[in-house]
Amino acid sequence: MGTLKIACVGDTMCGDSFYNMGMGVASSLDKYQDTFLSRDIVDILSEHDLVLCNIECVLSDIGRNENSLRSLHMRGRSKTAGYLAKWGVKIAHVANNHILEQGFEAAVDTVQQLEKVGIKVIGTGNDNKFHPSIKPLSITFGTQSISIIGACFHNGKYAFNSNLNTVIQTINDEAAKGNLVIVSVHWGDELIDRPSLWQKQVVQQLVNAGASLVLGHHPHVVQGIDSADNFLVAYSLGNFIFDSHFKGTDWSMILSITISGRRIIRWQAIPIVRGKDYRPALSQGKEKDNLDREIRRRCDILCERIPNLQVYQDEYMSELKTLETKCRRQLWLHIIKNFPRYRPIFWPQILLRPIQRRLGIW
Repeated sequence: MGTLKIACVGDTMCGDSFYNMGMGVASSLDKYQDTFLSRDIVDILSEHDLVLCNIECVLSDIGRNENSLRSLHMRGRSKTAGYLAKWGVKIAHVANNHILEQGFEAAVDTVQQLEKVGIKVIGTGNDNKFHPSIKPLSITFGTQSISIIGACFHNGKYAFNSNLNTVIQTINDEAAKGNLVIVSVHWGDELIDRPSLWQKQVVQQLVNAGASLVLGHHPHVVQGIDSADNFLVAYSLGNFIFDSHFKGTDWSMILSITISGRRIIRWQAIPIVRGKDYRPALSQGKEKDNLDREIRRRCDILCERIPNLQVYQDEYMSELKTLETKCRRQLWLHIIKNFPRYRPIFWPQILLRPIQRRLGIW
């Protein structure tokens, strides 16, 4: 039986965030186009049979309004799908909390743009039109049949969400066929370096149902990796391409996994950093050594015995609240610093955004 090499990267956001409008990832992509991603990273991805990422935006020009902050926020251009294909992305996960942010038509168009350039899409429902359901992607490498499931456990306003029981039943059904089951899941809390108790409990259910790989995203920072011969869980892969400025979101990893049958033979976390103009770059030298140590530390957290579940959860929630406060402070400092760089038409829209969000109209 041959081996299968899979490369997994995290949140891939190809637009400008509202606080980086005119100077974020989309603007950088307009400048560099398909050379945005460095040759050395493309070469690493090309060594793998499958490359999977989470597309954390729409890639559609439907409804685009150049004078509306709301319309442009986290919106990539449709031609970006071609860049992703050229860089080696084979499978795109789209079940997340931003895919419906520009409406159903733009979401469906995103799927069509990706499929048009040969990228297979997961997390779109049974009909690729985001009607609630789970449809595994079935592919074959040699004699190995693979089922890939895209799920989202996030209750955001624009999320295409999944039912946990349905996901577990789907895993059971696919594993019963003898398939290697991969679950790509959008979940967790932002900016914290470890999973919640709920996530750890859900992972146990997914693995027990027959999942061999569980690949997480949404927190925007790297969390630990737990592995054995028959499974590997990456709780969060961090940001691959993103213009987030929050502390800890400026580095992540390419997770390279080698599988034979349903056994995990080896895995490697390759640290990457956010370079100039939000372009990912391989870490080098002392920086790489430091990130390797930090990844190991986050993996070690998963191995620590939890003597008291309530204490763990209380400490987790306390740290999460502190991070959210720091995040809001960093956001406003960033906006104030860059305010003169925004187009004047966006000034009132930026200031009104917090009110719109509280009213539920953003």
